[in-house]
Amino acid sequence: MNKKFIISILICCSVNSFAQQKEDINLLQADSTWGKEIIQIPFWFASEINYSGHEDIRFAKGWADIHSAGFWTYVFAWDINLKTKPTPKFFEDNLKLYFDGLMKVVNEDTLLTIPKTKASFIEKEQKKEMTTFTGTLEIYDAFTTKKMITLHVTIESVYCKKTNTFIPLLRFSPKDFKHKAWEMLNQVTLRDNICNNNLKDIK
Repeated sequence: MNKKFIISILICCSVNSFAQQKEDINLLQADSTWGKEIIQIPFWFASEINYSGHEDIRFAKGWADIHSAGFWTYVFAWDINLKTKPTPKFFEDNLKLYFDGLMKVVNEDTLLTIPKTKASFIEKEQKKEMTTFTGTLEIYDAFTTKKMITLHVTIESVYCKKTNTFIPLLRFSPKDFKHKAWEMLNQVTLRDNICNNNLKDIK
């Protein structure tokens, strides 16, 4: 499946998506091999996630190729009005809503009842203004395999004193944490001056 088509599914029906792209918002640092999209929050496909802001997504090369090391390997960050320190339950609850909603709109089989997403996370480490988490997601892959897949996930939640908000950075891959895909994933990071609250037009 063509990656541009997949991305178009993610942003269709979003009345603000074109304006968002023109603003060239950058939460993340990544090289040119990564595809990029900016999505408005609240999500049109998961309006139950009750925050406002935007999501910066980076797709690995081969994201939609089941034979690629980059299959379902991607990163996103949320710049939202998140004032409370996120917990494992925060990520479990909101990622269930996110993927259940996304797969529902992508699914083309009207007779299929899509299995619910399962999520499990633990807090791993606290480092100054950053808290890290690890976990897994079991999701229905409506894009490619049409089957349940397991995604391994790492999360960095960065606290910004200036805005009193938390910016979560999430990395996903079906590959285990020892696979080379994670070397690639870990090269995608939050922008150095992420807490300066000036996220537009910075490369």
